[in-house]
Amino acid sequence: MATQKTWWGLAFIDSLTNFIDSGRLQRGRAYRTDHRILAFEINKNKIKATIRGNVNPYFGVTKEPKYKVTLSLKSIDKKRWTDIINQICQNPSWISKLMLNEIPANIEQVFTGDSFLPTSFNDVTADCSCPDYANPCKHIAGVYYRLADILDYDPMLLFQLKGLSAAELQTALKKTELGQLFAEHLDTQVYTEISTHQYKYVPLITKKTVNRSKNVALDNSLQSNHRVKAFWQMSDWPEKEVELEEQTISAPLIKKQGDYPAFWTRSNSFVAAMEEIYSNVRKKNKKVLG
Repeated sequence: MATQKTWWGLAFIDSLTNFIDSGRLQRGRAYRTDHRILAFEINKNKIKATIRGNVNPYFGVTKEPKYKVTLSLKSIDKKRWTDIINQICQNPSWISKLMLNEIPANIEQVFTGDSFLPTSFNDVTADCSCPDYANPCKHIAGVYYRLADILDYDPMLLFQLKGLSAAELQTALKKTELGQLFAEHLDTQVYTEISTHQYKYVPLITKKTVNRSKNVALDNSLQSNHRVKAFWQMSDWPEKEVELEEQTISAPLIKKQGDYPAFWTRSNSFVAAMEEIYSNVRKKNKKVLG
């Protein structure tokens, strides 16, 4: 059963099954967790991991082993990346999705002659220090699944693993006219005015203040009673007396997190959940927010 939440996470695993036995690959699913992976480091297109093995006295393994896994994806040549980027920048839909941290479903068609996803053993170099000489062993397979999990919330990592950093990709996209406009849109701040309170100020009436101004004491008392009554009844108040505080909300920041950011452990979309929350808040506070 697949554990990936995005189509590109699923596509990464599916692409591996084109040249790796699916049964052997699935053995690694249990080795993708923090319990098994003691260390995990990504540097450009290379991954280094330390995997916790099993104690097995039958095979003479009496002490918990720790296996070293190294894995790398074949990089695409820089000159070839220039051609690929030029083709990507001709498609407005691809530009907008990539700048929102999403991978377009049909983007692989511009990688003619190269592979965006691994399609054969020529695209991947993997090694493990365990005694299982088959490729992949369950520890290497665990690293594949961990990568797929990371791609769910960081899809731009796939570009890095193929030789183009996310920063280089964004820079190239922003050089286009559409990319510039879209970048400005993402940086736009959304302002909203939120009232700090919904009642009038009620002054404190003491004996000292009454004695200080006996002539107006009764009038002040009546006004105060009226204000206290208005407070408890939460009646409408004059707009001019409402103190407003300007707050900034970066709406595009929500979408830039993607559907499955690293902190989001639920199976439903983060963006969809936020949209529902904001919709409910706006309906509930329609009078205040407008």
